[in-house]
Amino acid sequence: MLRASLLSLLALGVVAQVPAKPAPKTKAKAKAEQKVSASPVLARVGGQTITEDDFQSAFRLLGQQEQMQVLMIQGGKDEFVKRMAESKLLAVKAQRLGLDKTPAYIQGLSRAKDDLLAREFLTKESEGLQKKLVLAEGDTKSYYDKHKDRFMQPELVSVRHILVTVKQGEGQPGLSDEEAKARVAKVQEELKAGAKFEDLAKKYSDDPGSKDNGGLYADADPAGWVPEFGAAARKQPVGQVGEPVKTQYGYHLMKVEDRKPSRQLPFEEAKAQAEKGAQQERQMEVWNGLMDGLRKEIPFELVKPAAPKVAAPAPAPAPAPEAPKPAAAPKGGAN
Repeated sequence: MLRASLLSLLALGVVAQVPAKPAPKTKAKAKAEQKVSASPVLARVGGQTITEDDFQSAFRLLGQQEQMQVLMIQGGKDEFVKRMAESKLLAVKAQRLGLDKTPAYIQGLSRAKDDLLAREFLTKESEGLQKKLVLAEGDTKSYYDKHKDRFMQPELVSVRHILVTVKQGEGQPGLSDEEAKARVAKVQEELKAGAKFEDLAKKYSDDPGSKDNGGLYADADPAGWVPEFGAAARKQPVGQVGEPVKTQYGYHLMKVEDRKPSRQLPFEEAKAQAEKGAQQERQMEVWNGLMDGLRKEIPFELVKPAAPKVAAPAPAPAPAPEAPKPAAAPKGGAN
Protein backbone atom coordinates (compact mmCIF):
# COMPACT_ATOMS: atom_id res chain seq x y z
CA MET A 1 0.00 0.00 0.00
CA LEU A 2 2.79 2.39 0.94
CA ARG A 3 4.70 1.58 -2.26
CA ALA A 4 1.63 2.08 -4.42
CA SER A 5 0.69 5.38 -2.78
CA LEU A 6 4.19 6.83 -3.27
CA LEU A 7 4.82 5.36 -6.71
CA SER A 8 3.89 8.63 -8.39
CA LEU A 9 6.59 10.42 -6.40
CA LEU A 10 9.17 7.89 -7.53
CA ALA A 11 8.17 8.37 -11.16
CA LEU A 12 9.01 12.08 -10.93
CA GLY A 13 12.67 11.19 -10.43
CA VAL A 14 12.99 8.36 -12.93
CA VAL A 15 14.83 9.22 -16.15
CA ALA A 16 14.60 6.63 -18.91
CA GLN A 17 17.86 6.38 -20.82
CA VAL A 18 16.89 5.76 -24.44
CA PRO A 19 19.75 4.86 -26.86
CA ALA A 20 20.08 7.11 -29.88
CA LYS A 21 20.12 4.12 -32.24
CA PRO A 22 18.35 0.78 -31.79
CA ALA A 23 20.70 -1.92 -30.60
CA PRO A 24 21.39 -4.65 -33.16
CA LYS A 25 19.31 -7.79 -32.67
CA THR A 26 21.11 -10.63 -31.01
CA LYS A 27 20.22 -14.26 -31.55
CA ALA A 28 18.72 -14.36 -28.04
CA LYS A 29 16.56 -11.31 -28.79
CA ALA A 30 15.41 -12.76 -32.09
CA LYS A 31 14.47 -15.98 -30.28
CA ALA A 32 12.55 -14.02 -27.65
CA GLU A 33 10.61 -12.15 -30.35
CA GLN A 34 9.82 -15.43 -32.06
CA LYS A 35 8.56 -16.80 -28.75
CA VAL A 36 6.31 -13.72 -28.24
CA SER A 37 4.82 -14.13 -31.69
CA ALA A 38 4.12 -17.79 -30.89
CA SER A 39 2.14 -16.91 -27.74
CA PRO A 40 -1.42 -18.34 -27.96
CA VAL A 41 -4.01 -15.83 -29.17
CA LEU A 42 -6.86 -15.26 -26.70
CA ALA A 43 -8.83 -12.57 -28.56
CA ARG A 44 -8.83 -10.56 -31.81
CA VAL A 45 -10.09 -6.99 -31.95
CA GLY A 46 -9.89 -4.74 -35.04
CA GLY A 47 -7.06 -6.72 -36.59
CA GLN A 48 -5.08 -6.73 -33.33
CA THR A 49 -4.57 -9.69 -31.02
CA ILE A 50 -4.54 -10.29 -27.29
CA THR A 51 -2.19 -13.13 -26.47
CA GLU A 52 -1.41 -15.23 -23.43
CA ASP A 53 1.68 -13.07 -22.88
CA ASP A 54 -0.53 -9.96 -22.93
CA PHE A 55 -2.74 -11.57 -20.30
CA GLN A 56 0.23 -12.51 -18.11
CA SER A 57 1.62 -8.98 -18.38
CA ALA A 58 -1.70 -7.43 -17.30
CA PHE A 59 -2.18 -10.08 -14.60
CA ARG A 60 1.16 -9.18 -12.98
CA LEU A 61 -0.03 -5.60 -12.53
CA LEU A 62 -2.99 -6.69 -10.38
CA GLY A 63 -2.95 -6.63 -6.61
CA GLN A 64 -2.64 -9.92 -4.72
CA GLN A 65 -6.35 -10.07 -3.86
CA GLU A 66 -7.40 -9.42 -7.47
CA GLN A 67 -4.99 -12.09 -8.70
CA MET A 68 -6.55 -14.60 -6.31
CA GLN A 69 -10.02 -13.76 -7.62
CA VAL A 70 -8.95 -14.32 -11.21
CA LEU A 71 -7.30 -17.65 -10.32
CA MET A 72 -9.86 -19.04 -7.87
CA ILE A 73 -13.22 -18.00 -9.34
CA GLN A 74 -14.52 -20.29 -12.06
CA GLY A 75 -14.27 -18.48 -15.38
CA GLY A 76 -12.19 -15.73 -13.75
CA LYS A 77 -9.51 -15.74 -16.43
CA ASP A 78 -12.09 -15.77 -19.26
CA GLU A 79 -13.85 -12.77 -17.69
CA PHE A 80 -10.55 -10.93 -17.31
CA VAL A 81 -9.61 -11.59 -20.95
CA LYS A 82 -13.08 -10.37 -21.99
CA ARG A 83 -12.49 -7.13 -20.08
CA MET A 84 -9.09 -6.76 -21.80
CA ALA A 85 -10.75 -7.28 -25.20
CA GLU A 86 -13.49 -4.75 -24.41
CA SER A 87 -10.85 -2.25 -23.36
CA LYS A 88 -9.03 -2.91 -26.64
CA LEU A 89 -12.35 -2.40 -28.48
CA LEU A 90 -12.74 1.03 -26.90
CA ALA A 91 -9.10 1.84 -27.64
CA VAL A 92 -9.43 0.91 -31.33
CA LYS A 93 -12.51 3.11 -31.68
CA ALA A 94 -10.77 5.98 -29.90
CA GLN A 95 -7.76 5.63 -32.22
CA ARG A 96 -10.01 5.72 -35.30
CA LEU A 97 -11.45 8.98 -33.94
CA GLY A 98 -7.94 10.40 -33.62
CA LEU A 99 -8.11 10.64 -29.84
CA ASP A 100 -4.56 9.30 -29.58
CA LYS A 101 -3.38 12.66 -30.96
CA THR A 102 -4.95 14.81 -28.25
CA PRO A 103 -2.67 16.61 -25.76
CA ALA A 104 -4.45 14.94 -22.82
CA TYR A 105 -3.76 11.46 -24.23
CA ILE A 106 -0.12 12.22 -25.01
CA GLN A 107 0.43 13.57 -21.50
CA GLY A 108 -1.35 10.59 -19.94
CA LEU A 109 0.71 8.16 -22.02
CA SER A 110 3.91 9.75 -20.78
CA ARG A 111 2.62 9.46 -17.22
CA ALA A 112 1.76 5.77 -17.71
CA LYS A 113 5.23 5.07 -19.11
CA ASP A 114 6.80 6.65 -16.04
CA ASP A 115 4.68 4.50 -13.73
CA LEU A 116 5.54 1.32 -15.63
CA LEU A 117 9.25 2.13 -15.59
CA ALA A 118 9.05 2.83 -11.86
CA ARG A 119 7.32 -0.52 -11.34
CA GLU A 120 10.02 -2.29 -13.37
CA PHE A 121 12.73 -0.66 -11.26
CA LEU A 122 11.02 -1.67 -8.01
CA THR A 123 10.62 -5.21 -9.31
CA LYS A 124 14.34 -5.32 -10.16
CA GLU A 125 15.25 -4.05 -6.67
CA SER A 126 12.57 -6.02 -4.83
CA GLU A 127 14.83 -8.74 -3.42
CA GLY A 128 17.15 -6.24 -1.76
CA LEU A 129 14.26 -4.10 -0.54
CA GLN A 130 12.47 -7.10 0.96
CA LYS A 131 15.59 -8.02 2.93
CA LYS A 132 15.69 -4.52 4.40
CA LEU A 133 12.03 -4.80 5.39
CA VAL A 134 12.61 -7.84 7.62
CA LEU A 135 12.27 -6.89 11.28
CA ALA A 136 15.11 -7.91 13.56
CA GLU A 137 14.48 -9.60 16.90
CA GLY A 138 13.50 -6.93 19.38
CA ASP A 139 12.30 -4.37 16.81
CA THR A 140 8.66 -4.88 17.78
CA LYS A 141 9.40 -4.42 21.49
CA SER A 142 11.48 -1.33 20.74
CA TYR A 143 8.59 0.14 18.79
CA TYR A 144 6.21 -0.61 21.67
CA ASP A 145 8.54 1.03 24.22
CA LYS A 146 8.99 4.09 22.00
CA HIS A 147 5.26 4.58 21.35
CA LYS A 148 3.59 3.47 24.58
CA ASP A 149 1.03 6.25 24.24
CA ARG A 150 -0.34 4.43 21.18
CA PHE A 151 -1.13 1.35 23.24
CA MET A 152 -3.43 2.92 25.80
CA GLN A 153 -6.79 1.21 26.04
CA PRO A 154 -9.51 3.83 26.64
CA GLU A 155 -12.24 3.49 29.22
CA LEU A 156 -14.63 0.77 28.04
CA VAL A 157 -18.30 0.51 28.93
CA SER A 158 -20.82 -2.28 28.40
CA VAL A 159 -24.32 -0.84 28.23
CA ARG A 160 -27.78 -2.01 27.30
CA HIS A 161 -30.27 0.53 25.96
CA ILE A 162 -33.75 0.81 24.57
CA LEU A 163 -34.17 3.47 21.92
CA VAL A 164 -37.54 5.05 21.21
CA THR A 165 -37.13 7.02 17.99
CA VAL A 166 -38.53 10.53 17.74
CA LYS A 167 -39.71 11.64 14.30
CA GLN A 168 -37.30 14.17 12.77
CA GLY A 169 -39.78 15.61 10.28
CA GLU A 170 -42.81 14.96 8.13
CA GLY A 171 -42.67 11.56 6.47
CA GLN A 172 -39.79 10.40 8.68
CA PRO A 173 -40.05 7.23 10.84
CA GLY A 174 -40.60 7.49 14.58
CA LEU A 175 -43.05 8.89 17.10
CA SER A 176 -43.89 12.40 18.14
CA ASP A 177 -42.10 13.65 21.24
CA GLU A 178 -45.18 13.06 23.41
CA GLU A 179 -45.77 9.58 21.98
CA ALA A 180 -42.11 8.68 22.58
CA LYS A 181 -42.32 9.82 26.22
CA ALA A 182 -45.42 7.68 26.67
CA ARG A 183 -43.64 4.66 25.18
CA VAL A 184 -40.68 5.19 27.53
CA ALA A 185 -43.05 5.43 30.52
CA LYS A 186 -44.68 2.13 29.47
CA VAL A 187 -41.27 0.42 29.35
CA GLN A 188 -40.40 1.83 32.79
CA GLU A 189 -43.63 0.43 34.23
CA GLU A 190 -42.86 -3.03 32.82
CA LEU A 191 -39.37 -2.87 34.31
CA LYS A 192 -40.81 -2.04 37.73
CA ALA A 193 -43.16 -4.99 37.33
CA GLY A 194 -40.14 -7.29 37.00
CA ALA A 195 -39.59 -7.59 33.25
CA LYS A 196 -36.01 -8.17 32.12
CA PHE A 197 -34.32 -5.24 30.41
CA GLU A 198 -32.95 -7.36 27.55
CA ASP A 199 -36.40 -8.79 26.80
CA LEU A 200 -37.91 -5.31 26.65
CA ALA A 201 -35.07 -4.17 24.38
CA LYS A 202 -35.92 -6.91 21.91
CA LYS A 203 -39.58 -5.93 22.12
CA TYR A 204 -39.47 -2.13 22.09
CA SER A 205 -36.07 -0.82 20.95
CA ASP A 206 -35.76 0.93 17.57
CA ASP A 207 -31.99 0.42 17.40
CA PRO A 208 -31.34 -2.28 14.75
CA GLY A 209 -27.68 -2.52 15.81
CA SER A 210 -28.40 -3.83 19.30
CA LYS A 211 -32.07 -4.83 19.43
CA ASP A 212 -31.56 -8.52 18.67
CA ASN A 213 -28.75 -8.62 21.24
CA GLY A 214 -30.99 -7.38 24.04
CA GLY A 215 -29.83 -3.78 23.52
CA LEU A 216 -26.20 -4.60 24.40
CA TYR A 217 -23.09 -2.76 23.30
CA ALA A 218 -20.19 -4.54 24.99
CA ASP A 219 -16.77 -3.07 25.82
CA ALA A 220 -17.24 0.06 23.71
CA ASP A 221 -15.44 3.40 23.94
CA PRO A 222 -18.00 6.04 25.02
CA ALA A 223 -16.10 8.62 22.95
CA GLY A 224 -17.55 6.99 19.86
CA TRP A 225 -21.15 7.62 20.93
CA VAL A 226 -23.19 10.81 20.63
CA PRO A 227 -22.23 13.15 23.52
CA GLU A 228 -25.37 12.75 25.66
CA PHE A 229 -25.30 8.96 25.43
CA GLY A 230 -21.54 8.78 26.07
CA ALA A 231 -21.77 11.09 29.11
CA ALA A 232 -24.56 8.98 30.65
CA ALA A 233 -22.59 5.79 29.99
CA ARG A 234 -19.62 7.22 31.91
CA LYS A 235 -21.60 8.55 34.91
CA GLN A 236 -24.65 6.33 35.36
CA PRO A 237 -24.36 3.83 38.27
CA VAL A 238 -23.55 0.28 37.18
CA GLY A 239 -26.46 -2.14 37.29
CA GLN A 240 -29.19 0.51 37.46
CA VAL A 241 -31.60 1.78 34.83
CA GLY A 242 -31.23 5.54 34.64
CA GLU A 243 -33.58 8.31 33.68
CA PRO A 244 -34.35 8.66 29.95
CA VAL A 245 -31.56 10.29 27.94
CA LYS A 246 -32.54 12.50 24.98
CA THR A 247 -30.25 12.46 21.91
CA GLN A 248 -30.67 13.35 18.26
CA TYR A 249 -32.17 9.90 17.71
CA GLY A 250 -34.82 10.00 20.39
CA TYR A 251 -35.10 8.77 23.99
CA HIS A 252 -32.83 6.10 25.48
CA LEU A 253 -33.35 4.03 28.58
CA MET A 254 -29.89 2.87 29.61
CA LYS A 255 -28.50 0.22 31.92
CA VAL A 256 -24.72 0.24 32.41
CA GLU A 257 -23.60 -3.35 32.98
CA ASP A 258 -19.83 -2.90 33.30
CA ARG A 259 -17.20 -0.17 33.20
CA LYS A 260 -13.47 -0.70 32.74
CA PRO A 261 -11.00 2.14 33.41
CA SER A 262 -8.42 3.12 30.80
CA ARG A 263 -5.15 1.22 31.06
CA GLN A 264 -1.78 0.68 29.44
CA LEU A 265 -1.89 -2.48 27.34
CA PRO A 266 0.99 -4.80 28.29
CA PHE A 267 3.36 -5.78 25.48
CA GLU A 268 1.98 -9.30 25.09
CA GLU A 269 -1.53 -7.95 24.47
CA ALA A 270 -0.29 -5.21 22.15
CA LYS A 271 2.30 -7.32 20.33
CA ALA A 272 0.36 -7.84 17.08
CA GLN A 273 -0.54 -4.16 16.86
CA ALA A 274 3.04 -3.11 17.72
CA GLU A 275 4.45 -5.45 15.07
CA LYS A 276 2.19 -3.89 12.46
CA GLY A 277 3.28 -0.40 13.50
CA ALA A 278 6.96 -1.41 13.48
CA GLN A 279 6.57 -2.88 9.99
CA GLN A 280 4.93 0.29 8.68
CA GLU A 281 7.68 2.39 10.24
CA ARG A 282 10.33 0.17 8.62
CA GLN A 283 8.60 0.44 5.24
CA MET A 284 8.75 4.21 5.47
CA GLU A 285 12.43 4.11 6.47
CA VAL A 286 13.32 1.82 3.55
CA TRP A 287 11.32 3.93 1.11
CA ASN A 288 12.88 7.19 2.31
CA GLY A 289 16.33 5.60 2.09
CA LEU A 290 15.67 4.53 -1.49
CA MET A 291 14.45 8.01 -2.41
CA ASP A 292 17.43 9.70 -0.73
CA GLY A 293 19.85 7.52 -2.72
CA LEU A 294 18.11 8.25 -6.01
CA ARG A 295 18.00 11.99 -5.33
CA LYS A 296 21.80 11.99 -4.88
CA GLU A 297 22.15 10.30 -8.28
CA ILE A 298 19.44 12.08 -10.27
CA PRO A 299 18.58 15.80 -10.21
CA PHE A 300 15.35 16.20 -8.25
CA GLU A 301 13.40 19.33 -7.39
CA LEU A 302 9.85 20.01 -6.29
CA VAL A 303 8.85 23.42 -7.55
CA LYS A 304 6.05 25.37 -5.95
CA PRO A 305 4.23 27.67 -8.37
CA ALA A 306 4.62 31.32 -7.54
CA ALA A 307 1.66 32.75 -5.71
CA PRO A 308 -0.55 34.79 -8.05
CA LYS A 309 -0.02 38.49 -7.71
CA VAL A 310 -2.87 40.29 -6.04
CA ALA A 311 -4.10 43.09 -8.24
CA ALA A 312 -3.80 46.52 -6.66
CA PRO A 313 -7.18 47.93 -5.69
CA ALA A 314 -8.55 50.45 -8.13
CA PRO A 315 -8.27 54.03 -6.89
CA ALA A 316 -11.43 55.39 -5.38
CA PRO A 317 -13.29 57.78 -7.69
CA ALA A 318 -12.80 61.46 -6.96
CA PRO A 319 -15.71 62.96 -5.07
CA ALA A 320 -18.15 64.86 -7.27
CA PRO A 321 -17.92 68.65 -6.91
CA GLU A 322 -20.55 70.11 -4.64
CA ALA A 323 -23.37 72.00 -6.30
CA PRO A 324 -23.20 75.78 -5.64
CA LYS A 325 -25.42 76.84 -2.77
CA PRO A 326 -28.24 79.24 -3.68
CA ALA A 327 -27.64 82.77 -2.57
CA ALA A 328 -29.47 83.70 0.59
CA ALA A 329 -32.65 85.66 0.06
CA PRO A 330 -32.24 89.29 1.10
CA LYS A 331 -33.91 90.22 4.31
CA GLY A 332 -36.95 92.35 3.93
CA GLY A 333 -39.07 92.81 0.84
CA ALA A 334 -38.09 94.27 -2.45
CA ASN A 335 -38.34 98.03 -2.80
